[in-house]
Amino acid sequence: MNKKHIFLCAFGTVAALSLSLLAGCTFGGPAVPSPTISAPEETVSPSPAVPSATPSVTKDDITVTLKTYGDSAIDIAWSPDNSAVAFIKTEGQTSNIYVWKTGEENAKLVSAAEPTTDGFSWSPNSKYFLVNVGHMGPGTITSTLIDAESLEVVSADITSVSVSPPLWSSDGRFFALSSYADDGTAEITSFAVASKTSVSLLKSNNPYGPYVVESWGNDNIVKYSELTNAENRVEKILELAE
Repeated sequence: MNKKHIFLCAFGTVAALSLSLLAGCTFGGPAVPSPTISAPEETVSPSPAVPSATPSVTKDDITVTLKTYGDSAIDIAWSPDNSAVAFIKTEGQTSNIYVWKTGEENAKLVSAAEPTTDGFSWSPNSKYFLVNVGHMGPGTITSTLIDAESLEVVSADITSVSVSPPLWSSDGRFFALSSYADDGTAEITSFAVASKTSVSLLKSNNPYGPYVVESWGNDNIVKYSELTNAENRVEKILELAE
């Protein structure tokens, strides 16, 4: 190869390289910025409205209202757990039994009260209460057993011919009745709430008067008292089988 051919080849290589470099350059105008990609806007949901809490009626609220009734509200008896109160309210010529539960706006009517209604006896577990009604005669009491939740009658006309109302067992499953018959027979019976049946716990044909049930503990011991010939009351115990 002669010098002329070598020169042409070299010149062609340099020219090709220069054109390649020039192809990547831009002449006569501003640089075009790269497009900016924006992230999609996040949709923010409005916070849900918080409902206003309804004020709950407390024991204190009910107590204040009962005081406004004055003498027209009597025999006010709160359940052991303070969840409800039973009372009698005189309204015109009649008297009615009401139960007012905490958290509720108003008291609920249970029944009319008899003129000789003598208060209420709540079960220790607050599930039931007795409406005790006195009658003509020495210590004659009739009790009606009420379900505290439904306010329905569980058993009516539970009779105790004694000087005291029926007394509940500590677990609220039973209550004891003291009866005194015309023939001089004194007896203590137990009434079972679940089965609505009675069982004799103690009976005597020669007492000086009726028994009085004083307490029924969780140890299955019933304390009662009986009269002596000197007309003094002596406390005794009755131990029940498990």
